[in-house]
Amino acid sequence: MLLQGRVRGDAYGPYVVQHYKPVHSSFAIQAPVVQQMPPKAPLVPGQGVKRAADKEACHDPEEACDENKFGEDSKGPDANSECWKPVLPAALSLSTLLGAVTVSMVHIPMLTELTGWNCTIFLTIEAMIFGPTLLCMLWVARVDPGQITPENIKDQEAELPKRAHKSWLYPKPIRRYDHYCRWLQNVVGLMNHREFMAMLIGLTLIAVLGVFIDPCLAAFAYKRTGCQIVRDVILALHWIYSLILLYLEGQIFKIHVGLISRNETAHEWKQNIHYVAHNTSKGNNVPVESLSDSDEYNDLLDNGLFVYSAEANPLDKGCARNCFAFWCEPRYPPGANGDF
Repeated sequence: MLLQGRVRGDAYGPYVVQHYKPVHSSFAIQAPVVQQMPPKAPLVPGQGVKRAADKEACHDPEEACDENKFGEDSKGPDANSECWKPVLPAALSLSTLLGAVTVSMVHIPMLTELTGWNCTIFLTIEAMIFGPTLLCMLWVARVDPGQITPENIKDQEAELPKRAHKSWLYPKPIRRYDHYCRWLQNVVGLMNHREFMAMLIGLTLIAVLGVFIDPCLAAFAYKRTGCQIVRDVILALHWIYSLILLYLEGQIFKIHVGLISRNETAHEWKQNIHYVAHNTSKGNNVPVESLSDSDEYNDLLDNGLFVYSAEANPLDKGCARNCFAFWCEPRYPPGANGDF
């Protein structure tokens, strides 16, 4: 494995983004993997710096999550920020549980009165949505995402699987590495990627239903019984929660639907591995990462001129086959390496 770093910048100033790529060299599975964090590269005055694209697979779109407190793909949280680690997982899980309680105690009785249906029907629907969502959330947060095993590299001189990547959170590279999720404080890889997507589907459904049902119930209740402060405040708060959830999680869901349809991992997407640019100083159809002129790179980035190239992704077999592979390709056999 080869540690590479490159200087990028964001609202907090320039920093070194470190990532690992498989190279043509031997790898002994028995040897311990030690992640060495080199010092930040000094900036040369007057030299341009390539800026990172806003491609965070499991962060809120406004970057409200401090990577120093909650970690990121290339590094873990600061040693003095350990107390912050459970904040995001607790916020996500408790808000989902509280939403389920609200639906059971407020929404379902109102829906029963409105439709005349038995409350068991609505409780069953609620359990079918919230149950799998919470179970998938727990699975993604707690399971080993798919560290390299001896079965994956039978020959000690063999290369790593193409999509394996080293994370600071685990001692061995992760098969089919996707990203590090701050909200669950775990890596998403071969063994929990499908469950991660199922969780996103459940959260999106919860948010969409809340956005549409809450105003309808509020109007129905006001027409029947007039204003009731406690009930109306609960419906209003739940509606606001649904809007926030849909805004934040909906963008993440949209990103991952696109990645799956192209058979692209979030790590590959953030590194622009399968992207090209046209009308550059080097010509057309130029791989983004080969652009040496940082000013030109930043101009193309600002104008959204990085274009996905299916030809650059040998694993892109078309939307239908990509989706079938994601949901149906076996992941649990001992020799599964995630290169699909």
